[in-house]
Parts: sequence; structure tokens; C-alpha cells
Amino acid sequence: MQKIGIGNTIFTRSRNIEKLLGFSKLFLKFEGGNPTGTMKDRASYACLKLAESQGYDKLAIASCGNFGASFVGLAHHFGIEAHVFIPEGYHAPRISEMRARGGVIHRASGTYEEVVEYSGREAVRRGWFNANPGVEANTRVSMEAYSTISHEIYDRLGYAPNAVAVPVGNGTTLAGIYEGFAELMRKGETERVPAMIGASTPGGNPVMECFLEGERSIRDIDPSGITETEYNEPLVSWRSLDGQEAINALWESGGWAAYVSDEKMLEFSEILAKEEGLWVLPASASALVALAEYASKRSEGGAYVAVLTGRKG
Repeated sequence: MQKIGIGNTIFTRSRNIEKLLGFSKLFLKFEGGNPTGTMKDRASYACLKLAESQGYDKLAIASCGNFGASFVGLAHHFGIEAHVFIPEGYHAPRISEMRARGGVIHRASGTYEEVVEYSGREAVRRGWFNANPGVEANTRVSMEAYSTISHEIYDRLGYAPNAVAVPVGNGTTLAGIYEGFAELMRKGETERVPAMIGASTPGGNPVMECFLEGERSIRDIDPSGITETEYNEPLVSWRSLDGQEAINALWESGGWAAYVSDEKMLEFSEILAKEEGLWVLPASASALVALAEYASKRSEGGAYVAVLTGRKG
């Protein structure tokens, strides 16, 4: 991945925020250093490699912004044309960027989840690669790609931290990071898997709702009860497409989850800018909010890691 600058992103101890929030040891993993500014580059690169290996020269992906921008930004390395399907109701500020970089934009009616289904059908009809989450092969390679975050954390620390917090939308990133640490434990390189901490928006994510209600199987939630804003949009979903894998990771790691308000996301994104010089999307800052709440409930020390999944601007 390093040939095009993916991975080995910033990993730093934040002593200022440690003191401010009362952590014993706090580390930040900043995925905004990837080429298009989010952790999505790890998964899109893996899916593009899969599409190339199967002989495709076009793909379809549903997106509200970041995932589409990632596919478009990396597709030219593979000679693949990226067709991005965006719900009509979304502002999608990265549309002009996608067009400028050669992406083909399609507007479609319905929610993001409905547009995932529609774009998948269009991919089949037109003979394109269906790059959407929820497709088994895509889930597999995406989770393998996100597992590299675990390896990078382990390589820097030399051990598995007590807990790792991750923002949750579809659930793929949290599940992949868990699998990476589980693999390290199976190989005998670490004696534990960190407690996985999920963070998402109140009332707007099936992984959070099911886990917090003690359920072990994913289910859809009622979309009419979701309030979407410009800040929580990356986390909102009424159907988490890789949600079962994420719920499994939370339960198997002895994990924890928390809802995070827009106000807290904004507050903590400002703290990260002031104390670390990291310009982080509010939704990405949700991981630090949840981690601070988790750590405050525990008397033991230890090392805690917040995965900041995307940069602002």
C-alpha cells in the first residue's frame, strides 16, 4: 500500500489530552493522512485490487461522499472507471472533487441503504464490479485491509492496548481492527485482544442499538426515527451492512459502546485541533468521546487508543 501512500498513518501519544481528560496513557491513530483523507482508502484499495484481479474495468459504489471520493481517487491506479451513486437528498460536498478526478456521478432516489441495493443491481445489469459493502468478498478484503491498522498500532507499542475506540457506521472498520488483533493473539504475538469501543450517533445505528440492548444478532432499525445532520452523517445507518461482524467483535472482545451527540463530536474535534493540531471530522472525534467515557469508569491504568478515521477539509 505504501507505494501510493496508504497506511502507516500518524500514531502519537497525546500527553496534553491525557491530562485534560484523565487518561493514564492515550494514543491517537490519525487516518486522515491517507491519500483522500480517510481510512476508506484502505478498503477501497483492497476492493480495487479485487476488481482488477477479476478483469473489471468499471465499478459501482454507493456513497454519501468519502467512500466514493476514495474509490475515484485511487481507481486510476488500476485503470478502472468509478461510477459513484449518490442519494438525491444528500448534499455530498465532495461531488465536484469526484468529477474533477474522473468519477462518473449518478444521482438516485432513496436512502443510502436503498442506493446501495440499486447500484448493486446496476452493476450486475451493466457488467460492472459491485464495490459496495455487504458483498461477502468485499467485506473479507476490506476487513483484511482494516486489520493493518491493528498491526501498525502493535508495531508502534509492542503490545496490544487495553482498549481501542472506533467510530461505527457500517461496522467494517471496527470489525477489521478487532480481527487484526485477534490474528496477532492467535500467532502468539500478544496475550490479549483490546476491548473494542464503538461510537456512533444516538438512535441512528443498528450496531449500537443491538449491542446496547444486549442483542447478539444485527437487525435493521426504523429509518423514520433517525435524525441526520451534517456532523453525524458518516455514522448514520438504518442497516449496517457489515454490522454482524461488528457486533461479534464487540461481544468477543469484552467491548463497550456509546452514543455521542453532535455537540460532543464538535467539542472534541476542537480539542483535537487545539491540543494536537489534528483537523478531524466531528464524526471521527466520536471515538475519543466514547473512549474518554469508557476510561473514566475504570480504576486501572493502561493504554487507550482512539482511531480518528477522517480529516476535516
